[in-house]
Amino acid sequence: MGLLNGFRNPHNLPVKACAHCGRPFCWRRKWARSWDYVKYCSKGCKHRAQKTPANICAAASVEDEF
Repeated sequence: MGLLNGFRNPHNLPVKACAHCGRPFCWRRKWARSWDYVKYCSKGCKHRAQKTPANICAAASVEDEF
């Protein structure tokens, strides 16, 4: 995928959107073996995503009164 003598063409790098902030980020060489598993653009986004609770539906937390 764009490899020439072990190097990628910088103009054809794959891009993903960060799962926390939504910003696009490009492939990095250190992510070459785990690009499919990379979700966050930075350690800060990864840390903040783990601290923020998932969106829980308000209706799910209300108990039935019957």
